Amino acid sequence: MKPNKDKLCMWPDANKFLIFLPLLLQLLGDVIGTSDDITNIWYFGCRWFGGSTNMLSCNCTPEAEEMDIQRYSIPGFDTSIIQLQNCAKVRFGAYAVYDLRNLRTISLNNIQSLTFEPYSLQWVGYRDTSITQEERFDLSIPSLKISVKDSTVESIGSYSFTGRINEISFENVRVENVEAFAFSSLLQMENLLFTNVWLKEIKPQAFKKFGTEFLTLDGVVADYLPSRTFSNVTVYRTFTIRNCRFHTLRPGTFIINNPTAFAVTNTEIHQLEGEAFLLSTTGDVLFRNNIFNNVQDHAFMGITLNGNEVTSSRAINFDANTFGRLDRRALDVRPQFQARVSNLNLNQTCDCENIVEKLRQSEFYNEISCLDADQYVTVRDFKAQNCSILSGHYTTVIIVCVLILVISIVAIAFYVYYAMVYKRQKYGCGKGGKPPLSLIVPDGRTYKETELHVIVEKADLLTTDL
Repeated sequence: MKPNKDKLCMWPDANKFLIFLPLLLQLLGDVIGTSDDITNIWYFGCRWFGGSTNMLSCNCTPEAEEMDIQRYSIPGFDTSIIQLQNCAKVRFGAYAVYDLRNLRTISLNNIQSLTFEPYSLQWVGYRDTSITQEERFDLSIPSLKISVKDSTVESIGSYSFTGRINEISFENVRVENVEAFAFSSLLQMENLLFTNVWLKEIKPQAFKKFGTEFLTLDGVVADYLPSRTFSNVTVYRTFTIRNCRFHTLRPGTFIINNPTAFAVTNTEIHQLEGEAFLLSTTGDVLFRNNIFNNVQDHAFMGITLNGNEVTSSRAINFDANTFGRLDRRALDVRPQFQARVSNLNLNQTCDCENIVEKLRQSEFYNEISCLDADQYVTVRDFKAQNCSILSGHYTTVIIVCVLILVISIVAIAFYVYYAMVYKRQKYGCGKGGKPPLSLIVPDGRTYKETELHVIVEKADLLTTDL
């Protein structure tokens, strides 16, 4: 039987096809966007819940490896809620949720290692994808809510959070690194909330050019916040810092526009540098119950009033704050504000020369207290009880007293010398210590004989009786 030549000729083409088949499948996968579907990997423990919302909930098992969420890792385009919890490692790749148009909530709880790559959580929904325009929060416009709790974030890349996101909440989170522009070009923002968050390293302009109704830092801890950490951020309602601990705030750390209220309460700042708050406000400002260990001059001069929207003056209130060191110009504010200071505690021991005298010209002298026997007393009361009129001039008083003493000793010594030595040597002394009577006797050539008669008369008082 002769072999079929036509069939033999077809084998080389078939071999070529088999060789290029993997490449074609890879290209086809890139075109249609296929990727590993994390919902089908058993150890991620993912389940779908239907009903009024289409929710994906994943509760990782101890055997779970890194959950790598790429652009098409979640297949349900009608998914509205993504909930991930108890996972060892989760990584969001670029545009991981961009195509999930119906997505409204992302909840990440108890993730031991969480990484956000650049553009990972960019989301714009169905509306115009242009994000160059500013959009205030509007309930009629779909937007995304993102929550991270009880987790460790290894890195937040540039533009990780961008697009139409109405709320970003971090609670009980440790953040190792935040890149520049990590939170940028956000639209529809209502609330940016950081609660009990530890920031290890944060780059300048990490929060850049967006608007939000509320900005709240509650219990945030950071060793160093560089200049322009918050850059060109508009807050339409309130900007609040409370229960935070910052070691160093560089000039221009917070460049915030237009909040109606700004408050810093129960916060400790070790090094507050000049104009750390570059803030233009339309309302009052409050600093209450804070600890400022080292405050540079004009630290609060960066707070200004938006004259385009406000015509009357506003107040900057300093109430019950503790300062480690206080210079005369530390509490200077802009003329647009009325500075109101009450219960200002100075964490230094009361001293008549270094504390009382240096602060006596302060406008808020009567409101300043210093430490006396580990208790705060007003500088005014301490001065009344402990400082004399000459307080602050002890050195001068001592020098003057020494000079007076020396002059007195010299005067006494000169008198003694004059009375005891000089007069005795010049005039001599008779018997009984009485000096002899000295007479001027004419020259003997003029009078041949000279008699000296000394008559001692005893004269009584004259009377009118004759």
